[in-house]
Amino acid sequence: MNITTKTAIVVALAGVGSIASAEIVNTIDLNYTGIVGGSSAAQARVGSSTYRAGHMSHTITSGDRAGQSFNTFCIEVEEYASNGSATYQIVRIENAPNPGSLYGQTKADAVSAIVANAFAMGWIDSKMQSTNTSDSLYHAKMGAIQAAIWEALGHDFQLNSGSTSTNLRNQYSLLMAESTFDGSLRMKDLRAVVAEGQQDQLFIIPLPNAALAGLGMFGLIAGARVARRR
Repeated sequence: MNITTKTAIVVALAGVGSIASAEIVNTIDLNYTGIVGGSSAAQARVGSSTYRAGHMSHTITSGDRAGQSFNTFCIEVEEYASNGSATYQIVRIENAPNPGSLYGQTKADAVSAIVANAFAMGWIDSKMQSTNTSDSLYHAKMGAIQAAIWEALGHDFQLNSGSTSTNLRNQYSLLMAESTFDGSLRMKDLRAVVAEGQQDQLFIIPLPNAALAGLGMFGLIAGARVARRR
């Protein structure tokens, strides 16, 4: 296990400036294009159902980022992910899902901590994209993050079910190990994109270049912490 310093992304949230936490935009048009790996994606047993768990791919379909694609994680198992462009609201995780009872701050913090720990371990980057898609455990790691998120939101993830992929189970155990998991970590600028009739997802809001430049030194001071990385 190597020790590295992550700055300006994972923060302890002791009061980050209002610019950094502002909602930069309130809607975005997205097209769901599939789960990475398709039938090769890891499986997770949740309640009485088995789901493909992992990175969900979307393409932005309007605005100055139209055509850009990114991978993310689902925060709503009750809805099916559907192809075709739809308009999503960008909200704080505690104000998701749509529709349904709001998750609230405790669940939102738990989700942010999971994503932040995955970042600290080097599994994903600051935009929630995999740092190594050629890794033989790529699908399992993304599946483990997804399963942990579902569990944090109150769903009955069954780690030891025979329907849960063995590799996902192993990576989940690494990610969520009591001896190393830091529940105080938060992923900077983590939000949710929500739309009725569409599966809600996580999203990292982008900062305008000017705001990002102005926050540079502040982020280095407020966000610096020693994090573990495998």
